[in-house]
Amino acid sequence: MITLSYGYLKPQTGDKGSIFFPALELDVQQLNDHTHNGINSAFLPSSSVLSTTQALLAANWVASGTVYRQLVMLPGAMQYDDFSILAKLTATGEQYYPSVEKVLANTFYIYINDPALNVTVYYT
Repeated sequence: MITLSYGYLKPQTGDKGSIFFPALELDVQQLNDHTHNGINSAFLPSSSVLSTTQALLAANWVASGTVYRQLVMLPGAMQYDDFSILAKLTATGEQYYPSVEKVLANTFYIYINDPALNVTVYYT
């Protein structure tokens, strides 16, 4: 058996079942438990993370007291608690800092003070 980086075991010709199967079990457990933290598996840089985007149109802002809001349903099976939300003005790409409020596991309100703005939301 050869021990590879991060502790994985690679069988060699002639390894018996009494060696091979415990090593296979160890490797499967390690694959299950790894976190890409650079210690128990290769580190994933932030450039490896892709964002999902969603366009919020100006026409959908609704008055809510002195501000405006939209009820946003997260795309697909995404859950609010699993992502960070970043907003940018669609026209300029400038980062915008709206308030957000969780409604359900897959929906939230986003608040804005100018209902003429289109906003692109990034989920990472």
